[in-house]
Amino acid sequence: MKTNKLIIAAILIVTTLVTATSCKKYLDVNSDPDTPQNPDPSSLMPAMLAAMPRGVQFDGRHIGRYTQMFQATTANDTYDGQGGFQTDAPGEIFRQTYFGLGRNLEYMVTQGTLQRQWDYVGAAQAMKAWTFQCLTLVQGEAGWDSLYQDNKYFYEFQPQQTVLGGVDSLCRVAIGNLARTDYNTAFPRLAKGDYVYNGNTALWTKFVYGLMARNFLCVLQKIPSAADSAIKYSQLAMASGAEDFLVPFDGTRNEDANFLGTFRNNFTALRQSRTIVNLLDGTTLTGASTIATRDPRMQHLLTVSQDTITGTTNGGYRGLVPTVGDPNTATLNPRQRVTVLWGDSLYVNPGSANFGLPQGKYLFHNKAVCPIMTFGEMQFIRAEAEFAKAPNSVLAYTAYRNGISAHFDFINRGSYPRANVALFKNVPISAAERAFYLASTNVKQTPAALTRTEIMLQKYIALWGWGFVETWTDIRRYHYLTDLDAQTALPVYKALQPITTYYADNFNRPVYRIRPRFNSEYVWNIGAINNMIIAANTYNTFAIGEPNFHTAECWFSRP
Repeated sequence: MKTNKLIIAAILIVTTLVTATSCKKYLDVNSDPDTPQNPDPSSLMPAMLAAMPRGVQFDGRHIGRYTQMFQATTANDTYDGQGGFQTDAPGEIFRQTYFGLGRNLEYMVTQGTLQRQWDYVGAAQAMKAWTFQCLTLVQGEAGWDSLYQDNKYFYEFQPQQTVLGGVDSLCRVAIGNLARTDYNTAFPRLAKGDYVYNGNTALWTKFVYGLMARNFLCVLQKIPSAADSAIKYSQLAMASGAEDFLVPFDGTRNEDANFLGTFRNNFTALRQSRTIVNLLDGTTLTGASTIATRDPRMQHLLTVSQDTITGTTNGGYRGLVPTVGDPNTATLNPRQRVTVLWGDSLYVNPGSANFGLPQGKYLFHNKAVCPIMTFGEMQFIRAEAEFAKAPNSVLAYTAYRNGISAHFDFINRGSYPRANVALFKNVPISAAERAFYLASTNVKQTPAALTRTEIMLQKYIALWGWGFVETWTDIRRYHYLTDLDAQTALPVYKALQPITTYYADNFNRPVYRIRPRFNSEYVWNIGAINNMIIAANTYNTFAIGEPNFHTAECWFSRP
């Protein structure tokens, strides 16, 4: 037995030596540059930028119907009727926040701090602030300060005011890191991997200020003093369209093609709404629909049906209303059907899964940019906040007109990052067309004539097709068709079409929030979900037994 013990001991020593020598190289993946375990933040940056559009564009298919940017071709569509809360389909912003960006941004902050790459740290914090702001505005309560703790199996959803406050604090930390200059020169700077601002920390700082402007604007009705901060930060944000935050797409394969484009074919069942058509043809803003009242942006944003006849009231521009679907079919008035979003006079996708075919129109193009924030939006934020402080002020009026003009510039821009396509149709809007529109009855001509409605509806036009979360936030702040403009006694969002058939479980109420994803929360974190529903019930009064989470107002929109 003694001998056997010695043999076993000898075997263990040999095994240890082998492990310490031969196996070390085999198991030590850190020694392989192709599989690093501690990648530099610069290698993550492109993927993080590419991930930003995913959630908002995916969910834009559904939020876009809540806001009436688009409608479905079929009658009684669930999302047209403000439903859809019982599926994970509109759950990509949740996924983007906690999975697509989540841990990766945390790693960028941690590793960047260790390596004193303060520009990467600030940019990662800016992206984290952006995605959490998107999440809480569509979901309400959200996980915030208990996340990413390895010793926790569950986490709680914090109140929305806590999350919004956390976003504001994170923005301020990000600004501080973006301003630091004590870098470790042994590691890359932000220009490596940053294909939006090419490492320009001053522009990243302006983006963060824009996030803060949005943050204060969303509570404007709740906290009137927020107007001052919304004004301040909108002024510190983008100074021109050249500073817009735009994520480009290379458009060479599925993974780098615009989600809204023809190749990926995600909008084939959706069409432009009557809401946006009426805004652009003059019906809503002037009370008439004639060639003279038509917005020159219309031909660049929208598509035209095959029944186009010069001199008709709308020239073939048609749009759908919620839950009705398209009343025209291939056998009934086929030339009057509402066209797909990708091209004039088209009723099917011209290039599904094929880059060799026509690739789309406006933002619905395989190589069109995805705006995350624009100078025009900042001008409308300032206009609304100035108007809240002093209705009909010159400052509000100037910002309102600047916002309209900035959207013209956005359409007319000739070049975008990574050779993305121009957004205008054939040729830019001419100076004469722009001047004619700005002098028309579509646009108020004096500060005294300006109304809150005019600001919000022009902002709606400028954010159409991309500002899904911001537009839905605005509409919910004014409670769809409920809140009236004090100057006109009409709904602030008078452009919205009344919904005659709400989804069955809505009890004739509009939707105010999207639920968290099912598999991660309802299966594994049900206690937090139940607490979240209890909180929603506390804030809202409904009849006993009514399912109400999705129609319960979020904190930001309640008086």
